[in-house]
Amino acid sequence: MKHKAPCRFAEAGAEKKERESDGRYSIITDRIIEKLEQGTIPWHKPWRSIGAPRNLVSKKPYRGVNVWLLAAQGYTSPYWATIRQVNELGGQVRKGEKATPVVF
Repeated sequence: MKHKAPCRFAEAGAEKKERESDGRYSIITDRIIEKLEQGTIPWHKPWRSIGAPRNLVSKKPYRGVNVWLLAAQGYTSPYWATIRQVNELGGQVRKGEKATPVVF
């Protein structure tokens, strides 16, 4: 049985994915720490929305840590959309609004 030498391009791609993944986790971790420093306790209900966060277009509810990340933003509406979805619906985002990352 012949063994293949590892492909340096595959390794570079894996390292890039790992760095990108670390960056995403850092963003999420920073958001959680920010909320903790503001006095929001993750296991208490910090949100005021009517219902669990869900996508405006698909109506699918968010799951996992995304529920807390979105609900902790303090909006009363449970509906969330991507900028692309808002544009496709003919809407626009208010000036000064910030994106909220979610984990896929």
